[in-house]
Amino acid sequence: MSSKGDSYHLSETCVLYESSDRSIVIIDIPRSIEEAQLPPNQIPKKRIVSCSPVETPWKIPEPKKSLGQSTTPSASIAELMTQEVVRSALEKAKRDYKGSWCLPRIVKNAGKFCDDNELYIKESQKRKRTSDEPAGVVPECLIPDQSHHLLGTIESQRGTFIADAPMFDLVVLDPPWPSRSVKRKHNSYTIAYNIQEIRHLLTQIPIASHLKADGIVAVWVTNKAAVTDLLTSPHGIFSEWGLELVGEWTWLKITSFGDPVIDLESQWRKPWERLLLCRKRDSTVKAPIPSKVILGVPDIHSRKPNLRPLFQNILPENYTALEVFARNLTAGWWSWGSEVLYFQQGHHWVDIEDDEPTGA
Repeated sequence: MSSKGDSYHLSETCVLYESSDRSIVIIDIPRSIEEAQLPPNQIPKKRIVSCSPVETPWKIPEPKKSLGQSTTPSASIAELMTQEVVRSALEKAKRDYKGSWCLPRIVKNAGKFCDDNELYIKESQKRKRTSDEPAGVVPECLIPDQSHHLLGTIESQRGTFIADAPMFDLVVLDPPWPSRSVKRKHNSYTIAYNIQEIRHLLTQIPIASHLKADGIVAVWVTNKAAVTDLLTSPHGIFSEWGLELVGEWTWLKITSFGDPVIDLESQWRKPWERLLLCRKRDSTVKAPIPSKVILGVPDIHSRKPNLRPLFQNILPENYTALEVFARNLTAGWWSWGSEVLYFQQGHHWVDIEDDEPTGA
């Protein structure tokens, strides 16, 4: 581990800034995962190993021809609206906030920065099994108090989930959406080949029977119109689950200097991911969930901000929560997936007294 000796205040929470109306948040992603290992408002005792925060925007080649004709007018309008929302949010955050855009990190291979496709997964693969660890042995993992996990595929654990899982106030899903830019890897969730395959996978998850009457379902989506259509169309997944769309949050990926990691107007890729928020159609809560822009410096690939601090103000006290396709655990939550313990493995963590953070 490298260390530059920068100060690190253990009392700092993952939420570095929040606008007065809570529509804009700056969140430190590694810190959000560290905090999630303990009940709310407790100071973490371990640090998670990260990659160096990206300092300059990623260089993305632009297509020689415009991609405008490949999208529908409604999809293009929605994209432009998101672009302006995140632009406005970032401008306001820069006016109001003068602190660091991320906290200091524990970093391996200091000097190498996060890239959206190669984020040190290879190093994690090497450490999954040491030379003296026999095949079939599960690496030592950190298990947060009052957390429950189902390790296995949706198909293999569906029966156990139906039999044992409670009703939930919140269900968060990060599905393995089809992607040309992400290769299938044996150490990660298998990326669906196409929309039909991911639809089949999602319909196996018994959301309707395990969501409380006024519960919330939050689904991370890519920026492909086909993905949104699969969920929100009249015969889509949300309809099958008995849900209706009530809000949308957007995670804008930024550099450690507060700039988008990709130009907002890039045709090829976008620097944001969206979180679609739903409730049951017959929910007694009729008000929409206010929009939110989450600003955060990305970490290792597939690590998203832990959402626990962002939901605590809109969920009941002592709420129950489930994360599907999880890659780490959250204290007090249920987690389900074939990689649910991936970032809980011991080599991803260090005791605070064992190492000092690198600079942000």
